[in-house]
Amino acid sequence: MNIYFDEYNIRNLTSSDVDSIVKYANNHNVSKFLRDTFPFPYTKEDAERWIEFVLSDNSHLSFAIADKNELIGGIGAMFNQDVNRFTAEIGYWLGEPFWNRSITTKAVKAFCKFLFENYNFNHLTASIYEGNIASAKVIQKTGFVLEGVLRKNVFKENKFLDQYVYGLLKEEFIL
Repeated sequence: MNIYFDEYNIRNLTSSDVDSIVKYANNHNVSKFLRDTFPFPYTKEDAERWIEFVLSDNSHLSFAIADKNELIGGIGAMFNQDVNRFTAEIGYWLGEPFWNRSITTKAVKAFCKFLFENYNFNHLTASIYEGNIASAKVIQKTGFVLEGVLRKNVFKENKFLDQYVYGLLKEEFIL
């Protein structure tokens, strides 16, 4: 899969991405607003396990955000089940040297378009943890709306944080 936007693209992960993942993911500023399954410190072994998992698992989608030289971040979707089967939760991260360039906003828009056009999703969600103002702006610029606040629902870095749940309906999506 390749989705191009500006000089960047969303593409499949490969084993050659290990060093780039470690280079950009091994950063507390990147990991502090992500799930604990995104480790810190982020080691070469973590990257190898992640790529092996992605290449062997069909229960979700996970891709690289890349420039012409290397992986600079990641983006993905987790499928919901049962009565929520037409919904997926998206998530993403970007290496700190690439922040504040609108890369993430453009990647999320392109990824949502891909999901709505290629899967039978009616609703996409994104969870933003308290304090992650930059990610909330990305999601809002993409058209997601705040659907609820799960108060003190996340335990991260030895404290409870609110979890802001945003949603985007297929019928409301505008590229």
